[in-house]
Amino acid sequence: MRIRPAWPEEAKTLSDLALASKGVWGYDAAFLEGCREELAVTPADIASLVVEVADGGPGQPPVGFFVLDPAGSDAHLDKLYVAPGHVRRGVGTRLWAAAVRQAAARGANSLTWDADPHAVAFYARMGAVEIGRAPSGSIPGRTLPVMRVPIPRRPIDDPWKTVKQEGLEDGDH
Repeated sequence: MRIRPAWPEEAKTLSDLALASKGVWGYDAAFLEGCREELAVTPADIASLVVEVADGGPGQPPVGFFVLDPAGSDAHLDKLYVAPGHVRRGVGTRLWAAAVRQAAARGANSLTWDADPHAVAFYARMGAVEIGRAPSGSIPGRTLPVMRVPIPRRPIDDPWKTVKQEGLEDGDH
């Protein structure tokens, strides 16, 4: 499995995958139809946000994806969905790790999102905590858990870069 940037022509496929993934939790057809617009991914989303997909390699369809809005020090995870036939096979964990890496690379200190109540346990295993509730964007009167996780700071990839920035060249330390 690889994780790669989404292509604009995959917008409908990703939208359909999100709806199918949401259906895993046993929601009825009317509920899912009410969520359709909120779960949609557009070519504009793919162009303006960080959208990455997991697939089986070249020519293979997406089996999961995430949408990340990295603006500011608190990045927002807009979507993270795994195709029904790939749930509990590590796809979500790999997508999660990629989303956190993308947020960290863009300078975020934390990542927040509104979670499906059925997914809270997964996110808790990833280190997230519930910090409140937010109204559903799809279903009037429904609220969703708001989750947050701090973004860990990774060690500097090139320790010599810091040494050189401080004016200490080779032989000076």
